[in-house]
Amino acid sequence: MTPSRRLEAHHAYGRAADTFGAVAWRAPTATRFDGRVANDFRRGPEPTFAEMADGIPGWLVIVLGGGVAALMGALLGGALHI
Repeated sequence: MTPSRRLEAHHAYGRAADTFGAVAWRAPTATRFDGRVANDFRRGPEPTFAEMADGIPGWLVIVLGGGVAALMGALLGGALHI
C-alpha cells in the first residue's frame, strides 16, 4: 500500500490500514428517501392495459392483423421456396 493510500485510509477511518488488514466499510446513511425514480415525470398512477386498449380503434386491429398475417405468409412462402 502506498503511503498516500495509507494516509487516506487513516483520514477516512481514523486508523492506519495495511494491505493485510481489511477496513470495515458501511454504506452512508440516507438523509431522506423518495420512492420515485429520478426521471419519473408522471404524477398519477400508470394506466392499466384495458385503459390503453380502449384508445385503439377496432379497424386498426384488423388492418394490422392482416398486415402481420400477409408478412408471415410471405416469409413462410419464401422459406418453403428455398
